[in-house]
Amino acid sequence: MKKLLFVFLTLCLSSLFAELYPARRYVELGYTEALRVSQNAMPMADIFKKNLVLDLKKISKGMPKSGFAFAFEDNSALNLDFNFSRFAFGFHIDSQFSGRLNISKSLFDVLAEGVSPGKTYTADANFWSESFVSFSVPVRFNVGKVRVRLSPSWFSPIYYVPSTKITCSAINGNDGSLRLTASAPIEVYTVTEFKGLVNDGKLSGDFVDKIKDDDLARSFAQSAGIDLAALVEYPLLDTLDIGGYANIPIVPARLKHKVTGTASLSVSTDSLIKVAFDDSKMEHSADISDVAYSGANYLVNRPLRLGAECAWRPVGKWLTMRAAAGFAMRNPFGADFSAKSVYPEYKLGLEIVGIGMFGLGLSTEYTKKVFAHAVGIMLNFRAIEFDISAAVCSPTFVQSFKGEGVAAALGVKLGW
Repeated sequence: MKKLLFVFLTLCLSSLFAELYPARRYVELGYTEALRVSQNAMPMADIFKKNLVLDLKKISKGMPKSGFAFAFEDNSALNLDFNFSRFAFGFHIDSQFSGRLNISKSLFDVLAEGVSPGKTYTADANFWSESFVSFSVPVRFNVGKVRVRLSPSWFSPIYYVPSTKITCSAINGNDGSLRLTASAPIEVYTVTEFKGLVNDGKLSGDFVDKIKDDDLARSFAQSAGIDLAALVEYPLLDTLDIGGYANIPIVPARLKHKVTGTASLSVSTDSLIKVAFDDSKMEHSADISDVAYSGANYLVNRPLRLGAECAWRPVGKWLTMRAAAGFAMRNPFGADFSAKSVYPEYKLGLEIVGIGMFGLGLSTEYTKKVFAHAVGIMLNFRAIEFDISAAVCSPTFVQSFKGEGVAAALGVKLGW
C-alpha cells in the first residue's frame, strides 16, 4: 500500500509546473504525414461500394442549408528539436496542400425533386485552394513562471487559387433529357512560371519538366513572406496550465506569375429514368479554354490565428485533459478576403501517456471549417516513437459522426 501511495504522489508532484506540451526527448528528429478528406453528402462506405447508388432525395434531405461542402488537406512536417530545462530551439520544415469546394443546396434540391420541362435552373458554387512550404526556427524560454514559445517562419506559396465563384445550371428538355453545366474563371497565382499547366484543354504536369532548379530556388526566395507563431503559457495551478496562442502575419508573400482561363463542365443524359436502370450512358465533357500566362504581384498570407488553451492534469502527468478555442482568418489583408474568410475553431482532447511504452489520445475539434473526431495511439520505445491516429470528419457537425470524411496521420520520432 505504501508503495502504491508513493507512486501516486510521485506522479502528482511530477505534474507541478508542467508545460502545455512537454518534450519527451532532449534531442528529437521527427517526421509527420497527415491527410484529411471530407464531404457532407453521403458516408464514405457507400461511395466505395462496388455498385454506387446515388439516392438524390436522401442526399438533398440530409444536406444542410449551407449546401454541399468538400474539403481536402495534406500536411507534411520534418523537425529537429533540442530541449533543455529552461531553453529549447529547433528547425522545422513544413509543406501544406489544401482546398475546399462549396455548392449551393438548391442544385441538389432540383436534382432530387425534378425540374419542369424546358426550364433552366441555376445555382452557385465556390472553390479555393492553396499550397505552402515553410521553414521555421522555434525557440522556447522562461521568464519567471511564464513560458514563451516563439516560432518565426519563412514561407512561400507554391500556388494560390483565390476564392472563385462557379456558376452551375440544370436544363431539362421537353423530351426528358437533362443537361448539367458548370463554368468558372480560372485564376491561379504561382511561385514561378507554370507554362504547360494546361495542354489541349486539360490539366497537365508538363510544366514540371520546364522548371529549372535554380529558377525555382530564386523564385521561392523572391516570393517569400514572414509570419510569427507564438504561445505564452502560465501554471495557474499546480495541475492546470493555461496559455494563449497566435499566428501573426508580418510580411506577405508575393506571387509574380499567373495562369488565367475558363473552365467548363457538361454532363448530359437523354433520360433520367433510363439512367436509373443503367440503360443510358451519362455523357460528360470538361474543357479549359482561353488559357493565358502573365505576370502578377499578388499578396498572400498564411491564416491569422488567435486563441487560448489549457491543459489540466488532475492525477499526474500521465493523464492530460486539453481544451482550446479561438478563431482564424484565411489570407488576412488579401484581395480575396471577406467575412466568410473568418471562422471559429476549437479542440477538446484527452491524453494518457506513461503506461509502459503505450499512449492513447482522444479528441474532437473544429478546424479549417471541418469537424473531426479522432483516436490516436503512441508507441514510445524512448529511442524511437510511433504516433498513429485516425478520424471521422465532415464540414457538417451531424455528418461528422457518420463517416462522411476520413483523416489519418503517422509520425515517427527518433532521439533521446
